[in-house]
Amino acid sequence: MGADNKATLEEIEAFLNEFKEKSKVFGIKYDIDKEENFRTLLELEMPGARRDEYIYNLKPEDYYQGPGINDYDPKEGMVWMFGIGIKKRGKKKKIPIYIKIYITKVNGAPNFCISFHEAKFDIFFPYKQEL
Repeated sequence: MGADNKATLEEIEAFLNEFKEKSKVFGIKYDIDKEENFRTLLELEMPGARRDEYIYNLKPEDYYQGPGINDYDPKEGMVWMFGIGIKKRGKKKKIPIYIKIYITKVNGAPNFCISFHEAKFDIFFPYKQEL
């Protein structure tokens, strides 16, 4: 993955605050070409706009890894990875969702979400026990 669990809760909170502040003004752009992102929306029967809500509600404890090298766009900011659980309608168990985001460097450009999909691997959280 190219990143370790190395950020402190304070660093994570600072990143999330900056991400959310910029996103409130310029929005969040999603990688719509990633099939797994689209498939997850279908599976959860969730409109794309709901993703913003989940991202705005991320807490430092949802942190998984980062900051890491941005392979998606090396000219842009470092990537940060988070994990949350989302319940599918009619199911008791939460589906683990992997979220990979970064703050864009260009002024006036939306922040970017590379991944918002069901986790394909186990996510270990340094600051919380479970989804």
